[in-house]
Amino acid sequence: MSPPIGSARPADPWGDGPLLPRGWRPDREEPADGDGHRWMVVDPAGHLRLTDGTDITLRPFLPGDGDLLVAAFARLSKQSRYRRFLSPVPRLTDSMLAFLTAVDGLHHRAFGALVDEPAGPIGAGVMRWVRTDADPVVADLAITVIDDYQGRGLGGLLLDVAVLDGMAHGLDRFEGLVLGENISSRRMLARGGATLRPDGGGVFAYRLPLRPRIEALQGSPLPALVAALARRSGIPAGGLAAARRVAP
Repeated sequence: MSPPIGSARPADPWGDGPLLPRGWRPDREEPADGDGHRWMVVDPAGHLRLTDGTDITLRPFLPGDGDLLVAAFARLSKQSRYRRFLSPVPRLTDSMLAFLTAVDGLHHRAFGALVDEPAGPIGAGVMRWVRTDADPVVADLAITVIDDYQGRGLGGLLLDVAVLDGMAHGLDRFEGLVLGENISSRRMLARGGATLRPDGGGVFAYRLPLRPRIEALQGSPLPALVAALARRSGIPAGGLAAARRVAP
């Protein structure tokens, strides 16, 4: 979910070898809930309701949403920040904020989940993917949910949004790193169809092919909702062919 850290990785981290400790399965680390959705679509404008009753508004993240990002970052604990960036991050620097708001509709896309609180809307969660330079069908993925809204199924929803949006824009898979101690993210990724393997330094490398999850989402209202929200956002769209035309 973040850039590699530590020593150089093996030439082929996906070669022969165990993906996870023997016998590990996500349903052995918490009560199994099948593949049932932990949300429902309330209306086509992007309003959804989580199973605990939390109402959220899903929409594409825009370049002008920096204030929402800063406010949400302030609501992340030190542990959540470390898990997101794989290193201590006490504050968002100007360069970090510039990168995180540089969504361009093709190589860097993001969706946010807003919750109306008494003091005003807060960005409860955000997913973003950034296409890799080496392969235009592969992207790095990051999903962040602020502490007050963790454990409600919002991360899993944002993962499905990422899968749907990525496939619509020519991606084949997500690849990245996640801390081994971050059991909730490992479970979320495994439910989404990712394979994970230890990568050294307490980090797991993951690979998540999009098509199997797309097939699992057939019959859900989410694909049509994500597509409609993307069309209405004003952010230009494009698929693999466009990505290859403009790739450096």
